[in-house]
Amino acid sequence: MKQKRAIGMEFIGTMILAIAIVGSGHMAANLAQDGGVQLLINALATALSLAVVVKVGMKTSGAHFNPAVTFVMVILKKISNELAALYIAAQVLGAILGVGIANLIYDQSFLKQSTISRDGSNLFFSELFATAVLVLIILTFRKKDELIAIYVPIWIFGAILFTSSTSFANPAITIGRVFTNSFTGIALDSVLLFVVAQFIGALVGLIVAKNLTIAGKKSDE
Repeated sequence: MKQKRAIGMEFIGTMILAIAIVGSGHMAANLAQDGGVQLLINALATALSLAVVVKVGMKTSGAHFNPAVTFVMVILKKISNELAALYIAAQVLGAILGVGIANLIYDQSFLKQSTISRDGSNLFFSELFATAVLVLIILTFRKKDELIAIYVPIWIFGAILFTSSTSFANPAITIGRVFTNSFTGIALDSVLLFVVAQFIGALVGLIVAKNLTIAGKKSDE
């Protein structure tokens, strides 16, 4: 029963996050013509929704809502391979459904494939960097849930505004965003580059976090 609740939380939490990201994209396009204002609206809605779902989901599932985070937790042996596979499936399905719901809220087709191409080495490194810092924050504060619920949304808010890729930093959300015609979308052909960068970034974040922790312990001795 506990595992079912955890999987359900991963599904619902990722769905809510996807609704916020894509829904705010639709809203921003309706409210403003300026691209900077649109991005600011999207960043704010994403950060606020992330703060809520992380806080709500932390005790039930660990509030991963992100296959890259789940991947790291498997490496750290904090979650079994079997449960991780179910988490990732729930995250991807939740993201797709959330995008569909956001489209319907704004009178769009439930699922419409994006044509926004996002390619280039700059975007690859942008996603790698954004995901690496995300994982670093989570691992640095993994015993302080309340701080994760603060610093992760702050990081994502900032990273959306200053990275060239606008910080997707989440393979499930990346896949979900294939299915919207809003400016938050991504073409199917661009997904692999983003997802590979995100998983590599997660590994980089893990390596940095481990080294920082070791260095910190040695300096305290």
